[in-house]
Amino acid sequence: MNKYYPRSDLAIESLAKAVLDKDYKHSQQTINNISIETFEILRISDLYPHNIGHYIEMSFPDYENIATLSQQLKKQLSSLIKQKTLKNDPFILFAGLGNMTLTSDAIGPKIVQHLRATHHYHITLRHQHHYYDTMNIIPGVMAHTGMETADMIQCIVRETKPDLVIVIDALCAISYEKLCHVIQINDVGLYPGSGIGNHRKALNEDYLGVPMIAIGIPTVIHVSALMNEMYKLLEGYFKESMESATALKVGKRKTYEGKLSDEQRRLILGELGELDQMQRQQLFNEVLQPLDKQYIMSDKQLDLDVEMISKIISASINDLTI
Repeated sequence: MNKYYPRSDLAIESLAKAVLDKDYKHSQQTINNISIETFEILRISDLYPHNIGHYIEMSFPDYENIATLSQQLKKQLSSLIKQKTLKNDPFILFAGLGNMTLTSDAIGPKIVQHLRATHHYHITLRHQHHYYDTMNIIPGVMAHTGMETADMIQCIVRETKPDLVIVIDALCAISYEKLCHVIQINDVGLYPGSGIGNHRKALNEDYLGVPMIAIGIPTVIHVSALMNEMYKLLEGYFKESMESATALKVGKRKTYEGKLSDEQRRLILGELGELDQMQRQQLFNEVLQPLDKQYIMSDKQLDLDVEMISKIISASINDLTI
């Protein structure tokens, strides 16, 4: 089998094979059931698709702690903005990337359409309300415009000369549990569409000539990654079925716990049971890719999740003050 690493836009997933303190540094805190993990990627490697820089990932199991989520998001964004601009009143360009007509790709435009634009306000009014100096753009997608998103934003940057560009986009994950339940912020930028193999020009400081912050939310998963997730659930199901204490559990549950031994995996799952997680992912990808069946999947309640998280993020950004 050819070497294959599961594609994820999330640092928390992509760094699974990387070496702590050699490839990256990591810290974590949990506040009201919201996990905030910080990754500092130290070097470029074939083991993961990310560039050198800082990545902040806020994971949450549900939308019960919206106030805490908003507060922590504002805190992280405010800190990054100050680090990247070193100004008390920076001029910021927000760009919502994606296709507004496709739910799984609409989160960037949905967020930006609800952001307050203040660049046309008189400076006295902005300072009175402690608003950031902001402009917003929803550039659309190449299928509709015929233009590279990066080129459009670069033209706006050259004309308006902002101090900072913040782009917002949908991401790809390899765990279905992370869909619409992680917010990733980085100071590196992004490659629009790279998570689903639709590579476009990079949106980063080198290309635009100004500091960058990227905000991303995973909304899709490759079918091969989903198959691997289902395999892990299947293994847990068999393990629980073999244990008298859990075999009779009924009703809805979050997941199946437990893991089969090597002998049990070979006995129950055959040759597939002898493969580790990375080898299974590699196998599923190699089976599906030549058949052009490497579909991109979303959750059945994606409409609701995208609506919820877009409102949370847009409200948090609108609450930022200088």
